[in-house]
Amino acid sequence: GSNSNAAQSILKSDYKEGLSLKEALELAVKVLSKTMDSTTLSADKLELTSLIKTAETGEIVSHRLKKAELDTILSSTGLLSTAAPEDA
Repeated sequence: GSNSNAAQSILKSDYKEGLSLKEALELAVKVLSKTMDSTTLSADKLELTSLIKTAETGEIVSHRLKKAELDTILSSTGLLSTAAPEDA
């Protein structure tokens, strides 16, 4: 899209091998905020799911982040919108 260069720039500067899940989710949110033309986001605008391969069994585990988890990530990246959601 029109902001793909900004997203690629963030990935090039902030991605590093061995990111923790928290760091990877924060990076994903930063990239999404640039591609969505938004400086602040709310959990109502995002849906994130993590996929993790367990070390013990090799099983793939899916986890859809809850609103509180999204709010924590958005807050830690400085992207959490404090405005009340608009009425539809």
